[in-house]
Amino acid sequence: MESRNLSQPLGSQPGMRGQGEKGAQPELLSVNELARCCAEETNKFLKQNASNDRYCLELFRRAIMKRDEDAWACIYQQYAPLVLTWVTQHQSVAPLLGHEGSGPLVNAAFAKFAQALTPTKMQNFDSLAAILKYLKMCVHSVVADEVRSRQSRQYEETIELIEQEPATDDPADDVVSSISAQGLWQVIQEELNGEDERVLIYLAYVHGMKPSEISGQHRRLFPTVDDVYRIKRNVLERLRRNRRLQNLFRYQ
Repeated sequence: MESRNLSQPLGSQPGMRGQGEKGAQPELLSVNELARCCAEETNKFLKQNASNDRYCLELFRRAIMKRDEDAWACIYQQYAPLVLTWVTQHQSVAPLLGHEGSGPLVNAAFAKFAQALTPTKMQNFDSLAAILKYLKMCVHSVVADEVRSRQSRQYEETIELIEQEPATDDPADDVVSSISAQGLWQVIQEELNGEDERVLIYLAYVHGMKPSEISGQHRRLFPTVDDVYRIKRNVLERLRRNRRLQNLFRYQ
């Protein structure tokens, strides 16, 4: 809904009282008086009735441009229910609502809004509709960020579990792990192709380094941890097919 023309004299706008808080210039009102007027006008706006944006704009101006903590507190109290509605309506939010509920996301949305809407940017907002649209964008941004963060943490936890490398029934892995004791290093070397495979097997099974450590120290050969796992799988697959090692497998 379009806001009223802000250049129109305050007292001449329809539905405006000529005295009291609603008749005073917003700049002259206290924060609490502004908050009461803003709440009334916001309710009208949300119901798509005629409303006056000046009180809300002044409240946001004090919070953002003057860094008035009381103004911020009033804004949070006024618009937290609306932000909560946007959060719960987001299509990707369901997996994020754990035992803490939606509260952390609501707080994060306000924090992002406060950080992103600088005093310079605030000068470009001339209506309550524009400010609320920006606040809603912050809600979507926070939810999207949290989704990506959760996915990243799950990936890292998966990698950590793999890196723990519990006892395996893979005989090829067992043989490579015991190459020093079994005197099989020459056999293994014959199956290795290229510097990356030789470095990986040596560091993994002689020095006992984890894939993340190998990748971290040899980015040229292993740009990512996934490269370490891929090359290792290829080497072990060839070792499984090695006849000399197969004889040892049968012996074991």
